Amino acid sequence: MVQVPNTFQSGTIAESAKVNENFATVTDAINPTFVFTITGSLTTGTSLTPTLIVHSSVTIEKVYAYAKTAPTGADILIDININGTSIWNVTQANRLTIPAGASDQAYNQTSFDTTSLSEGDRLTIDLDQVGSTVSGQDLTVELRTS
Repeated sequence: MVQVPNTFQSGTIAESAKVNENFATVTDAINPTFVFTITGSLTTGTSLTPTLIVHSSVTIEKVYAYAKTAPTGADILIDININGTSIWNVTQANRLTIPAGASDQAYNQTSFDTTSLSEGDRLTIDLDQVGSTVSGQDLTVELRTS
């Protein structure tokens, strides 16, 4: 976690330059977590949630997924796209996965082919597989950045 300096002296009037400096440091320390949700029974498809827009340059650190109901018969395979291109565009085997029949439906991934996000990038979610006997239900995906 980024340390935020406090350069103010107690009992003095704050200088605007120091206020701006501290504010800039705090702003830089706050990195977004992008959250996608799909409610109900899952189906395969592209761009299944509203598009999320990146507001500053950040780096993808980790992605998380949780399904209230695990799939059976086949895994849930989740793909995250930046401007329509998968963050696993080379290594599809690293896609975020919730295994069929999982007793704990929470999983994460830290291996990506693309990690850089720039201001104005658009993020979308695809579901490439959702289960074959019973599809998973109520999916939440979080993308953590730094």
